Amino acid sequence: MRIGVIGAGIAGSLLAWRLSGRASVDLITGLPGTDATAASGGGVRGFETHPLQRRLAIDSLTELLGTLHDQAAYTETGCTYLLPEYDGLAAAVAEVEHAHPGSTAVLDRTELSRRGWQGLPEGTVGVCERRAGFIDPDRLRHTVVRRLAAGRTCRVLTGPVLRLLPQPDGSVACRLPGRTEQYDAVVVATGSWTPSFLAEHQLTDHTKTKAIQIALYRVAGDLPTMFVDETSDLYGRPTADGRLLLGVDTQRWSVPPGSTAPIPDLAAQAVRIAAQRLPHLELSAPDHLVSTADCYADPPVLTLWPVPGGTHRLYTFTGGSGGSVKTALAASRTAASELLDTLNSTSRTENQRMTITERGITQQQRTTPRYHTVGIGAGPSNLSLAALYKNVTSERLALFDSRPGTGWHTPLLYPGVRMQTGWMKDLVSLVDPRHELTFLNYLVTSGRLYALINSQFDSLPRIEYERYLTWATERLGVVNFGSQVDSISITDDGFEISVDGAPVALSEHLVLGLGTRAVRPAYLGGLPAERAFIADDLGQRLATLDRTAPTAVVGGGQTGLESVLRLLGAGFTDIKWIGRNQWFRSIDDSPMANELYRPSHIQYLQGLNRSTRRQMIDDSRYSGDAITPGGLRALYQANYDGFLSLGQFPVTLLPGRDVRTSDLLSDGNIRLCCSTATLPEELVVRQVIVAAGREHVKAPLDDDLRERIETDDDGHALVESDYSVRWKGMNGHKIFTFNASRYSHGLTNAGLTQLPVRAAIVLNSMFEREIYPISDDVCAVNW
Repeated sequence: MRIGVIGAGIAGSLLAWRLSGRASVDLITGLPGTDATAASGGGVRGFETHPLQRRLAIDSLTELLGTLHDQAAYTETGCTYLLPEYDGLAAAVAEVEHAHPGSTAVLDRTELSRRGWQGLPEGTVGVCERRAGFIDPDRLRHTVVRRLAAGRTCRVLTGPVLRLLPQPDGSVACRLPGRTEQYDAVVVATGSWTPSFLAEHQLTDHTKTKAIQIALYRVAGDLPTMFVDETSDLYGRPTADGRLLLGVDTQRWSVPPGSTAPIPDLAAQAVRIAAQRLPHLELSAPDHLVSTADCYADPPVLTLWPVPGGTHRLYTFTGGSGGSVKTALAASRTAASELLDTLNSTSRTENQRMTITERGITQQQRTTPRYHTVGIGAGPSNLSLAALYKNVTSERLALFDSRPGTGWHTPLLYPGVRMQTGWMKDLVSLVDPRHELTFLNYLVTSGRLYALINSQFDSLPRIEYERYLTWATERLGVVNFGSQVDSISITDDGFEISVDGAPVALSEHLVLGLGTRAVRPAYLGGLPAERAFIADDLGQRLATLDRTAPTAVVGGGQTGLESVLRLLGAGFTDIKWIGRNQWFRSIDDSPMANELYRPSHIQYLQGLNRSTRRQMIDDSRYSGDAITPGGLRALYQANYDGFLSLGQFPVTLLPGRDVRTSDLLSDGNIRLCCSTATLPEELVVRQVIVAAGREHVKAPLDDDLRERIETDDDGHALVESDYSVRWKGMNGHKIFTFNASRYSHGLTNAGLTQLPVRAAIVLNSMFEREIYPISDDVCAVNW
């Protein structure tokens, strides 16, 4: 069952959250900008005069106080609701008091006067609630959206919706930029945009818009509780920073959605009424004024309404008393139950028919989720594929990753570690620079654009890139973390993916993006683990190491350099950096070297025979498999600073040494035995960090599928130019692989420089059409 919720305000977000546990849900956001949720005062209380709205408000407040107070930043202020006494008031107050004992009381006009209220009409009473206050609805909304994006049954899609297309069978199609999604039901929760949105699609609605305006004032005098004064239409609440938010009910209807024009004299009217009702307050001129529009319904209850006309399953979820922050929690739960009950009852006949016509399908096949594409691993390669995928098709994709959560080489991330690629080479920009998941959009939406620009980094901090990947992962919402895939098999229905021995997915196509893991050399065996370990463990071991003892770092690549820099920054004074090659090579970052990382060069390599191609790739490996020049410069400068302070270099560089064996000496020191260009050499140290390379993680293919893979003379899978693996009996089901085609695609195979290009080539092959053109014609090099 697929449901689309249009609108990511507080109402739409909470509804999608309620639905996500029992259905597949897409939350479709609109254009960025301030909406009613962001502008809301966030008042929450239990008492309302309308019975159904009161029930929802009470239940919402109960849930808020019980489990969501931190996520919503709840602040208790108390509330005074002023209104003429009416029959049934006592029973209404009793409902609130029953849910929150000791919270609610009714005050007469004399008691209200004692508390500072003046000029109230005869017969006015005040319903006072102790357990009332305000929340940050925008914070709650964003918390929920992040949860949805990270969940397994929900996606957060970027709108706007260009077209709603009700189908003859009752389902509804939504046309988005670059894609069309099909849903069993669609709920429109677009706040003040709802009437005009439905009108654009020749649909009618029962809601209407109303202007809202609030202002913030500095106050001299004791602040009141949050209050609503029905006798004057004034409302307000204290703020966390000691100011007072005030507004007056406008009675200005049918204003344009998104309206932000201030209403003349309304703020002055609020000040005049406040001076009459709360004369002890002295208000300043408004510090901040917010004008917006919101959606109201009749009756004023936030609930699910079917959109009239036709047999489509199209609903609205908006309205009530303004944005209805105070009722949205309970209303969303009720609406989700009503919608799912309706869908289940309408589909019961169809389900019975499927049972008859699909007797050949096993129960497992009916219950195992089916996808068009499944990716194993959620590193940059598969994230790039997922990002481009979501903009070009409505087919389903899922990624499975064994890690418990987002991260990228997390054990090797610490201040000072830099990227080896430029920021433009992100997940999408090289083929789709207008995509929402560009690195530039990450900087803008996270508010750090100017800070990063002004920091003038030559190379981007790797921690920043990891945070970018986390940001993108949350928005994609297709990654199943904590899923160690233990078996991949081929069936008549496609690839069957199993986790912990149980099938979790069936898919038409398979994409392997498993990455690498650190190599643990044999000579570490027998040495004390707390003093001899791989670089991935340096972060957790650092505090236990002796900063004055001789320390060896084995490995002359980028990870070795970063380990040396970390030890140096932590105050180690005797570091021996050991590398196998005759010097610590830095990357060739010249224009000519960068020509090797263009699509035109990848295409050229495909036309060479295997031995020639392998020789060329080996000859050019140090254009990428080496150390960043800036990193070496930083080491040399830090080493010279240490020389000035200590009288000796804290780091000794030892190239041309290949560690072969090690021994644990009687005094607890470690002896490393190295081969050199001349005589063997021994080094005695106290502790050893090994950064001696990485190896590819093998895909968990079952025996049958593994035997079908065609391999070269070295036993490596044969990879075609479109990154597909050659295998027997594919029957239309393709296997694609990233990071495992070095000698067919060159140095771009495993790096970050061509992520979106590789993903685009895979998508073009997968869908057998040119979705993304790969153009690299303006090239001065004729290979």
